[in-house]
Amino acid sequence: MNQLQFKHSIVDAAPPGIRNDICVVGDLTGNGLDDFVIGGYEGAGNVVWYRAPHWQRFQIGEGNLEAGGLLVDITGDGTLDLVAGQPLRGNELYWWEHPADPAKPWTRRTILDRFAKYHDQAAGDVDSDGKDEIVFLSQQAEVLGYCDIPADPRAEPWPEDCVHIIFEGENIEGLAVADVDSDGENEIVAGGNVFHADGGKWRREAFSDFEKPVAAVGDLTGNGLPDIVLSEGENDRGRLAWFEAPHWKMHLLADDLWHPHSLALADFDGNGRLDIMVAEMGLSKKADFRLIICRNTGSGFETEVVDNTHPTHHARVIRLANVPLPSVVGKSFNPTNQVDLWTNVTTA
Repeated sequence: MNQLQFKHSIVDAAPPGIRNDICVVGDLTGNGLDDFVIGGYEGAGNVVWYRAPHWQRFQIGEGNLEAGGLLVDITGDGTLDLVAGQPLRGNELYWWEHPADPAKPWTRRTILDRFAKYHDQAAGDVDSDGKDEIVFLSQQAEVLGYCDIPADPRAEPWPEDCVHIIFEGENIEGLAVADVDSDGENEIVAGGNVFHADGGKWRREAFSDFEKPVAAVGDLTGNGLPDIVLSEGENDRGRLAWFEAPHWKMHLLADDLWHPHSLALADFDGNGRLDIMVAEMGLSKKADFRLIICRNTGSGFETEVVDNTHPTHHARVIRLANVPLPSVVGKSFNPTNQVDLWTNVTTA
């Protein structure tokens, strides 16, 4: 098995704003190439996107934003809009409308203004009506819920009858929407829980005690059943594990990660199996920040550190032009402030 090879480069050494905690990837121009968006806590024009393949930076707008973020088609016009929410002491969940020319500023509108600290959003059909909903977590209000996209999404805020509460009374992080029990309907993975919509009544299935994790879902074993991966993104000695479907048996991969707030699944080595990417963030308290790939051999996972000098936060998988294998894009959070790209130059 060849060693993984990633080439690091700096996309932007001085992005606007500080404490950038959002990074989301999607094709914003319709040319088939992945672009990406970053944003964060504060700063003039601090929500921006970078156009592939040369990474020209364009302003979307600005906002005081919490980690998470989502690109999804709100208006139904075939283009991706941006969803993100405010942090502690903020009550608004926003969406920015993708304009006809995405290089021009986007219009920001309010979805919700009744909860607080929106860490994580996801999209998917969670009520089996054939339409995607916007799923959200509000840590300060201790709420998991979803919003139907109204007929007029430009109305602010969205009507009350579009808002549905699934669960209350617990501060949860980590969110994914997927059919994890293969029943033909989507479930919601929120923290160490799976929420099932059983006949319109939500049932909570707790499977892990991981504290404030990042969540990802994918078939790691090749048996056709989606597994769940969690990393404790807010922990000084964060655990990383995958939970095997259908009974969520835990397989611990690490228990010494420094705030592993980046987690994603992709086939980084081209062997046809999903690997696990996890990365440590910087908070002025650690010198070597690891970007790690846990390679799926089919009989287990082998860990490779592909970078130990660049802290990153909320890093994502990105597909680059003329690069066959998936790469990684991310940005530091604090105290450094830059946008990084790790191009996958591994020989498959």
